[in-house]
Amino acid sequence: MNVIVVGAGIAGLSTAWSLVKAGHSVSIVEQGPIPNPLAASGDHHRIIRRAYRAGTGYGRLITEAYDAWDEMWADLGENHLDARGFLCISREPGDEAEEYREGLEEGNFPFELLDPAAAVERWPFLEPDSFRYAYFSTEGGALHCRRIASGLAAWLRANGANVYEHSKVVEVDAEAGRITLAGGETMQADRIVVAAGAWVLKLLPELGGELKTYRTALAYVEPPADLRVAWETAPVILDVGGVTDGYM
Repeated sequence: MNVIVVGAGIAGLSTAWSLVKAGHSVSIVEQGPIPNPLAASGDHHRIIRRAYRAGTGYGRLITEAYDAWDEMWADLGENHLDARGFLCISREPGDEAEEYREGLEEGNFPFELLDPAAAVERWPFLEPDSFRYAYFSTEGGALHCRRIASGLAAWLRANGANVYEHSKVVEVDAEAGRITLAGGETMQADRIVVAAGAWVLKLLPELGGELKTYRTALAYVEPPADLRVAWETAPVILDVGGVTDGYM
């Protein structure tokens, strides 16, 4: 089958990788460079973790995700997972950190529960009187998005896929199996997969009643000199508790 994938973030690239491995003829079309810093997965890191709310089933799906990543590392010849574990901090009863802990307990997934004093001793950037408890799991870490994107693009080219950078798609005709580029050129395929992230509603505005796009704000900061070593060896932080939402 001839397939066009629109969008070469991690979702589009990994879809193209899977399709090529399944024997399909694949073209992937990206409006910017690969990796594209404007992609939803275009910054340096993304978190992978076992902790999700109870009843969602996501915790168990992480096993499948790890298996898929291991298959990808084997193909790329490089491992881009920094498996340093994850930390959650609960500030208030019933906050997200507590909900994630309940999800770990439901799945019988291992984690280490720490009182504030023990947590601060291990991670001195924490403030001892600002949280109820913390917990740590080894089943998580940081995925290096840009390295993964570069590696996948190289693998796709080496394995017969057509990789088009700086080729902006302006129209998708799903019924006809055709895309139109900004310069007026068209491409035809048996199937089209749209993995355009925040731009998907520009290509498929009829989905506006079903889909909502989000942007994530990113901040890159330098730690104080006396805490640099502690931060360099720290786990990723999945939740800081209370009403604050964000990852570190």
